[in-house]
Amino acid sequence: MSRPEAILPIFRSQAQARILAWLLLVPAREQPIATLAAIAGIAQPNTLREVNRLVECGILRERRAGNTRLVSANLESPYYEPLVQILGRAYGPADAVPKALSSVPDIERAVIVGSWAQRFHGEPGPAPEGVEVIVVGSPPPRRLRAANADLEECLGVPVRLTVVASMEWDAPTTGYLRAMRSGPCLTVMPPAGSTERQATHAAPSRGEPPMGRASASPELISG
Repeated sequence: MSRPEAILPIFRSQAQARILAWLLLVPAREQPIATLAAIAGIAQPNTLREVNRLVECGILRERRAGNTRLVSANLESPYYEPLVQILGRAYGPADAVPKALSSVPDIERAVIVGSWAQRFHGEPGPAPEGVEVIVVGSPPPRRLRAANADLEECLGVPVRLTVVASMEWDAPTTGYLRAMRSGPCLTVMPPAGSTERQATHAAPSRGEPPMGRASASPELISG
């Protein structure tokens, strides 16, 4: 699976946007120019020019390890948080997840939850170590595992897909789903025909489910 190709006109070039997305969306990354050239899909001299511009304006920072120049996100930049939100929509999980899952049948809805959704919506905390996605429906496990592997290759971080039945999503019976539904989330694949937009918080279920009601246990898919 290729990396997302969406680009916004605010970026100087496609290569610049890819470099920013690769470093800012996973701020623990510290990469040499050669690696960034492969990510950006351009020659190393061109990558060096792009990186120099970003370092000069304070969006990226650099350090030397011997003869190697290592580049990373500058979390102190006033532009860091706004860029994370923009890049997250154009190049990050918010874009990659629906693309990866679009070819998997029997998915009713996909929602990004957990720490990535929290950071995306501006809540403070440590950098996400991976991406959590609630997949509502009954997709074929083999197809979903393939999509999960594609996502991890594309994003470069662990991805956990949790499959739940539609009824369980509408009225959660597990503590995990209740917590995810009450916290920040991002609907990246709304139900077919729905006008639902990406939301900061999923609407909480109304009341507790009836006593004795059967529930489908969430199924975890991870690489």
